[in-house]
Amino acid sequence: MPIEITSLEPAESRIAVGRSRTKAPVMNKEDIDLAQHRAKYKIEIHFGKDRSTHGLCPGAVLIWESGRRLHGGGDEKMYWCGYPDCKKPMSTDNFAYMHVVCPVCQREQFLDPYSKAAHIKQMKKDRKSPEDIARLPTVVGELFFKLPPPKIADLLASVFNDLQRNADIYLKFHPLDIRYAGKIETTSDINRLELGRIKRDPLIYPLKRIVQDLVAGADLQARILAMITA
Repeated sequence: MPIEITSLEPAESRIAVGRSRTKAPVMNKEDIDLAQHRAKYKIEIHFGKDRSTHGLCPGAVLIWESGRRLHGGGDEKMYWCGYPDCKKPMSTDNFAYMHVVCPVCQREQFLDPYSKAAHIKQMKKDRKSPEDIARLPTVVGELFFKLPPPKIADLLASVFNDLQRNADIYLKFHPLDIRYAGKIETTSDINRLELGRIKRDPLIYPLKRIVQDLVAGADLQARILAMITA
């Protein structure tokens, strides 16, 4: 059964002095009211067998819309914009055939590398320049990383804020190794993540508890850091 966090040991002492920090979100009445209901989104962080509480940790972050699939019976995967200067989350509602326009930056991108390769191949066949098409990125389905725990906490806090501060955070420890792939995620990488989703019971930091902690004056990154290094 999933384990829900009820209390977290303060982790401020484990955060490097002078480290740049994302400003903690100010929780207003709307945020507090929101937390009384089921979170709209889920943030999942997966660690591999080489997880460390101090050194560099390989892992991956995934985001989901809660209960969107199968008439509320499952979660719908979300993606990030592929443009480095945007990187905002997007739902599959924005997807068209083989491509998508980011609802935030309004720029076109491909759904996967295969669609992009097919477009480029067809343009070459038609004797047209594929230069503009080749510059278009693809959406990002998984954020693979290799970071120290404080930087992972910063990343998760940023994702939480991008999801309108309306998300539960799920922590899963993967029985298999998760390779760090800076630019290309392989089929085997994604299969391992899916296996981890099915087989591992998560540690959950629910939205309601997040809001309660922040209203009480807690630091978001510090609380997430305590979760991932517990």
